[in-house]
Amino acid sequence: MILIANLPRICELAGRASRVLDVGGWHQPFNLATHVLDVMPHATRQRQNPLDPENAERFSAATWMVQDACRAPWPFPDKFFDFSFCSHTIEDLRDPIAVCGELVRVSKSGYIETPSRAREIFCKHRFFALKTLFGKMPAVGFDHHRWLVEIEGSHVRFLTKDQRLVARRGNFITRGDLGRRMTEAESGTALFWDGGFTFEEVFLDHTAKLAEWRDAALARLRART
Repeated sequence: MILIANLPRICELAGRASRVLDVGGWHQPFNLATHVLDVMPHATRQRQNPLDPENAERFSAATWMVQDACRAPWPFPDKFFDFSFCSHTIEDLRDPIAVCGELVRVSKSGYIETPSRAREIFCKHRFFALKTLFGKMPAVGFDHHRWLVEIEGSHVRFLTKDQRLVARRGNFITRGDLGRRMTEAESGTALFWDGGFTFEEVFLDHTAKLAEWRDAALARLRART
């Protein structure tokens, strides 16, 4: 998943850049990247599923770095890249603070995208109550993600995601609650950054604040209907 509306600008910025880093590009490679950092090797990349199939690959086996992104420092000098791209990766990683620090260190500008916090607490399946009645609890958000992510201006906030608490009925939104699917724009959150951005990990008092945030998010989503 990516915010398709942002893709033309991403490609424009990357296409003008001499050196472009794709962090976590194994599953859906960004062909305009000149370098890739991923824990999986170049030969196994999902080449049939590029983000920008209209472009030829600019990276190669020589510029594909096999490394855990959470292990700093990355093997690049300061401000080596003109543009970096990290989409739907950072919410999976154990240390997003280290990753953000390295993005800012090695890149002059870039793009970050993750699922929105609202999408991480949304159950998209229809007939939620009926399915749970028969013991088939539908998935809420993405249960393999480690973090809830909020972006405000040029600041990125990471909140630890406890899937057991997210899946408590008062803490998530169903399709029935909203009366529709979430839109693409509502499902993702993104940041184009230039020069740097700030970031933090925030402790969340799950027992009280998850339900409060859910109610506020549902009200905002309903207002857009």
